[in-house]
Amino acid sequence: MLTVEVRGLRELRNALLALPRRIARPLLNRSLMVGGRLIRDEARARVPLLRVPDRRRVRGALRRAIHAGVARPQGHAASVWVRVRPLTRGQIAAFKRRAGAGAQNPLDPFYWRWLEFGTSKMAARPFLRPAFEAKKEQAARAIIADLRPRILAEAEKLGRRTMGGL
Repeated sequence: MLTVEVRGLRELRNALLALPRRIARPLLNRSLMVGGRLIRDEARARVPLLRVPDRRRVRGALRRAIHAGVARPQGHAASVWVRVRPLTRGQIAAFKRRAGAGAQNPLDPFYWRWLEFGTSKMAARPFLRPAFEAKKEQAARAIIADLRPRILAEAEKLGRRTMGGL
């Protein structure tokens, strides 16, 4: 797992912690997804596409399987993931009912590991790690830029509510 830690954001962190958890968590998750989408889009742009038509694979299936999401919070830590999503059980079952063996499913992106890390017979053609390296700083800046005005707006709303109740 790769991690990016942005330092020097003490005020932003303190402002986020000052908000009630029911407000802070959704704000943080939305902002994290802004950065996650940047990396996801870069990974989709870098993924190798099928060069030669093959009945066992659909061109672009791996590209469509790259997704971003927010991980479950652990304490005050929050994180976003970008990964290749496997087929769901329902997708696998539907294919088996129609066509038989699941190994022949042309939509299954199981082979992403071979592309990313290579094999003994094939050189690696990474797309996830280079996408992260290329966009990590931009993603961190985008998260900060998105989060700061959201925190200020929510703090202002809370201030109005508490002042209005006096």
